[in-house]
Amino acid sequence: MSQPTSIAQARASKLVTIGQVLTLLTPEFPELTQSKLRFLEENGLITPQRTDSGYRKFAEADVERLRLILELQRDRYLPLKVIGQFLADIDAGKSVSLPGDDSKASKHARVAQAKNVTKIELIAETSITDALIAEAQSVGLISEEPFSANTIEIARSIMKLNRGFGLTPRHLRGIKTAAEREIGIIEGVIAPVLGKKEASSRSKAAHFAEELQSHFANIREELIRGAISKIDD
Repeated sequence: MSQPTSIAQARASKLVTIGQVLTLLTPEFPELTQSKLRFLEENGLITPQRTDSGYRKFAEADVERLRLILELQRDRYLPLKVIGQFLADIDAGKSVSLPGDDSKASKHARVAQAKNVTKIELIAETSITDALIAEAQSVGLISEEPFSANTIEIARSIMKLNRGFGLTPRHLRGIKTAAEREIGIIEGVIAPVLGKKEASSRSKAAHFAEELQSHFANIREELIRGAISKIDD
């Protein structure tokens, strides 16, 4: 007669290796890699168990936690800092709402992440692929490593356009060209202000630049909105 299985043995039997986690999740999240899993662990978002030999073992709860993290990145474009706080609140038993419902608040949270990041951090934050990074760099949409907070936002939009519409950075050359023209206009307008060398010159120039950018964005948005409205006519 076989001996009954202990609770510990039952739990252990459900543990899976890092390779098995990839097999389970990559069909839904093809950008997932061992490097990204290790990065998420290093940043405290997941805590797999370790065998005596040091190998990672993931319980069913770990796999589901990973799925939630990846869904929040893919579907809500949230930075890992926001996701980490959300998970920490859940772990602490706090009452939480799904992050990203307030798009304006989540936008501020993303922009607030001002530190430069490495390539692996950029991939972990946005799920962008090596190929898309290289193509975006070739057309000037993304700079060289280390990457700024602005680059993180650009990478997220590139991924959304690629997944949703099949667009690649090469399709976005015109956006880069138009942005450079707008930057040129802004620089021309604020140059006299900066040239005054007054204590308030830089703050005034920054204010003017932001106002100009807002007007440019409004004109661009209305032109596109007008074209889209004709589709429904």
